[in-house]
Amino acid sequence: MSVMNTNPTAVGDTGDCLKTIGLDGTLQAMDNDGLCVMEIDDFGLVAGRPWASLWPEESRQLVLASVAAAASGKVSRFSADCPTAKGTMKSWDVAVTPIRNDRGEIIALQSLSHDVTRREQDRRESALVSRELAHRIKNLFAVVDSLVYLSGRSQPTSHPFVASLRERLGGLGRAISFIHPMDARDVNEAPRSIKGLIATLLAPYEQAGAHVAVTGDDADVGQDAVTSVAMVLNELATNAVKYGAMRDLVGHLAIDLKRDGERLILVWKETGVGRPADAVTEGFGTSLLDRTVKSQLSGVITRDWAPDGLIVTISLPLKRLA
Repeated sequence: MSVMNTNPTAVGDTGDCLKTIGLDGTLQAMDNDGLCVMEIDDFGLVAGRPWASLWPEESRQLVLASVAAAASGKVSRFSADCPTAKGTMKSWDVAVTPIRNDRGEIIALQSLSHDVTRREQDRRESALVSRELAHRIKNLFAVVDSLVYLSGRSQPTSHPFVASLRERLGGLGRAISFIHPMDARDVNEAPRSIKGLIATLLAPYEQAGAHVAVTGDDADVGQDAVTSVAMVLNELATNAVKYGAMRDLVGHLAIDLKRDGERLILVWKETGVGRPADAVTEGFGTSLLDRTVKSQLSGVITRDWAPDGLIVTISLPLKRLA
């Protein structure tokens, strides 16, 4: 087995750290780029040390599990934060693979750690902005709800209308919690099936008189996918209110779900409205919808304006949903 160059001079920082790990979990070698990105001036200071000991305590079980998996012949991956030798905290995507000799025997392990610090910082900043947006929207709903309540309190004849309107506002507020979760509780309280999400997100519109029918198969929606699925459904519903079947409560919305092998096919069909002259076919909402389906859910989306309305077909991998 060849030993990597451990001289940290004259290197280019690629953001990757390539290491050789012994079957006993100790650090055997590291490439020059790795020494640079890990800010290690002398490899001798870490050579032979347990690799897991270089990680924060909360991440060591991930490291040990990956070493064990690779030693058994599997490729393992994990993501975690770990400081460099000089204390610079970084985020890493790590893959651990077995190294075999000519006879196919596993003689060592190879770890490739990719520095994703900037990506994680961007993701966390985006999450912060999303939570701030959700907070402001919830506050707005609270103000509107209070105004509706106070305005109707002195007029007994309006009490049924006020109660109905407040219930619809509450439903929209719950939908916002799924689309822009403030915290883990919002995500944990979201329905865990696609039909459950559809029912929750469309309830305010149905209470207002929209004609909605949901048929077909159900499918589990995991915690990682619930926000993306909610965003897709909300964008479709928003467009239906602005331009389609729920605009004047004269059209009909039919949602059919069908399992097809390892995929779920969702057909969103609006009828009774034709193609409105002011319908927007390109814009931020359309781009957001496409990007969410394709990038976040690994799905495929198509649109077709039929003579009687809009048909949107979305194909999603069941594995990605769950």
